[in-house]
Amino acid sequence: MFTKAEITQIRLKKLGMCEPFSEPKSFMRRTIALQSQNHQPALVNFVQHVSMTWEDAEAFFESQQVVKIWANRLTLHTFLAEDWEMVFRVFGTRRNIVHRICEKEGLDLERILAEIDVLTQSKEIVNRKELEAIIGDYSAQVRSSIIAQAAIRGILYLLPSSDTIRNYSHRSRLGNYTEWAPNEAKDLEAMKALIHRYLAGYGPATWKDFRHWSGLTAGDIKEAVKALANELVIFTLDGEEYVALRDEKVPDTAQNVFLTGKFDQAVIAYKDPTWIMTEAQRKSAWTVNGHCSAIIVAANRAIGLWKYEWKKGVLIFTVSYFESACFQKEIKDELERFASRISPKPLEIQYNLG
Repeated sequence: MFTKAEITQIRLKKLGMCEPFSEPKSFMRRTIALQSQNHQPALVNFVQHVSMTWEDAEAFFESQQVVKIWANRLTLHTFLAEDWEMVFRVFGTRRNIVHRICEKEGLDLERILAEIDVLTQSKEIVNRKELEAIIGDYSAQVRSSIIAQAAIRGILYLLPSSDTIRNYSHRSRLGNYTEWAPNEAKDLEAMKALIHRYLAGYGPATWKDFRHWSGLTAGDIKEAVKALANELVIFTLDGEEYVALRDEKVPDTAQNVFLTGKFDQAVIAYKDPTWIMTEAQRKSAWTVNGHCSAIIVAANRAIGLWKYEWKKGVLIFTVSYFESACFQKEIKDELERFASRISPKPLEIQYNLG
């Protein structure tokens, strides 16, 4: 149905890499979840995809329109607050590794979550030590897993503007609080909504891509996929089965130089990121500690990496090409545009050739 080049063009357009989003909620609805283990890289990712200044992006994160919670793959992500119930119904109504960890340790997970619920409703902000005191003297993995489960279950969230994992608030602080409970019909609709939105934001994609992004199994999504059958088109390309929404269309050709942030969804939302880079480039983009570097995209392919740091009041950019130097003027323009939104201070660009 689509060629690889057409799939690339569709994805780049959807992800705001041909033209950035004009306002933040549209971007968040499209991307669904913004990986946010560290606040500053998440903000870089955000301002690169949305036409906003750094200050405006920080204000948006503090506006209670978004929540930072653990969800897909038990990884910390930023979601729209309005999507938290979907997260609960997809991830919080099924067994996961947290249940297995607690059973192994002989912990009563439901009792602990109930105590966390009571504590976080009683105070505007609760610090991590208070949560860990409820859990008890267990390993960091056990404590972190239970706190993550409290977020998945719709109890607490990490303050979105925080660059640490110390301070939390209860969901009731967002207003219009209602308690959620498993409901077979609602849970199925939530799963259908998540799959539909993933394909709307990232498709055409494979089910392997979706499972990689979500952490769900084929069994978890089987019923929802069946219910969505009339809305989906399945086709085979190079021996791989792809799925797209039935009304998917190829946009007009548009190429742009784009600077991703670290852990950009163009890379991490797919099982196989070689749709935009070679396997050798993928290995270069990932650091030894598992961090995904910020990538330069030009002519619809990754051509290198970029990073920045402050030295004596100067914003220093380093551009590392995978192969030969190219698009230098366009990259310089993009780096200057990025700098103009975060600081008026001088900048310097250094180049490392592949």
